[in-house]
Amino acid sequence: MASENARQVAKKVLETVGKGQKVNLGKIIKEVGYSESVSESPTKVTETMSFQNEMSPFIEKMIKERNRILQAMEEKDLTKVQYQHLAEVADKFTKNIQLLGGKPTENNKLEISWQ
Repeated sequence: MASENARQVAKKVLETVGKGQKVNLGKIIKEVGYSESVSESPTKVTETMSFQNEMSPFIEKMIKERNRILQAMEEKDLTKVQYQHLAEVADKFTKNIQLLGGKPTENNKLEISWQ
C-alpha cells in the first residue's frame, strides 16, 4: 500500500507542476494519507522507488528540454533579453528537476563569515 501512496504523491506533484503551481510536498503527502510526521519529512516518500519510477520519465523530458535551452544560449546572435529569459527558464528547470528527483534545491550548508 505504501508504494501505491508514493505513486499517488508523484501523480499529484506532476498535476501541480502541469498547472504551473508551486509544489508543496508536505501538503500533497498529507492529502494522500500519510501521517503528519511523514509530511514533515518528504524525503521519506520522494526517495522511494515507487515515487522515483513515476517521476523518472517526466524528469528525463525536463533534462532534455533544459539541455536544448542551454544549447540555444550558446548562439551568438541572441539579444541580452533573449539570453536572460533562457537563463531564467534553465534555472527553473534545474530547480524542478532537483525537487522532483528528491534532491535539495538549495545549499543550506553554505556559510559566509565576515572577518
